[in-house]
Amino acid sequence: MKIEMNSLDAKQTHDLLTGSIAPLPIALISTVGEDGIYNAAPYSLVIPISWKPPLVCVSIASKKGGKKDTLMNIQFSKDFVINIMGDDRIKPTIKTAGNYPSNVDEIEKVGLTAITAEKVRSPLIKEAQVSIECRLSQEMVLGEGENIRWLIFGEVVLVHLKDGIWTSGKIDPAALRAVGRMGDGIYCRSTDTFTLLM
Repeated sequence: MKIEMNSLDAKQTHDLLTGSIAPLPIALISTVGEDGIYNAAPYSLVIPISWKPPLVCVSIASKKGGKKDTLMNIQFSKDFVINIMGDDRIKPTIKTAGNYPSNVDEIEKVGLTAITAEKVRSPLIKEAQVSIECRLSQEMVLGEGENIRWLIFGEVVLVHLKDGIWTSGKIDPAALRAVGRMGDGIYCRSTDTFTLLM
């Protein structure tokens, strides 16, 4: 089977690519707005792209051609936090994607806890396994109209980890208990692993 990309609409293209290049991480990105209200939303298009300097990239789609709260908040505060939640907290993480008004704190709404970060204005999520404080480094705009998308590049300035996750200089996937996205509504756990040595 072969699929010509120009034969697909945006939703079909999304489903094809995110279902094929999988699993994708579920990262709960927390931000703060100009009004001081916290925001959180799950993103699966999040990737580390450089080690020195330590940079991550987040891809943020438009909301009916306009900017999502996450993007507006990052543009305001010039920072954000990537929170990796354990499998026991995945349900409230996904619930933050609900269609809440911009004056609603999704973190509080779904029963999670915002706490003060050390180097950025955006909050950490207390229940996260890992929280990565990032400062906005650069942004790029791709596409147009309803297909417009922003690439946000953040420099990692501080990483918080729950005890037992960083052992012998490495992340322990069994302790991390991260969740990956395999497609629309389909997820997997990072606890089923195997080792290959070169």
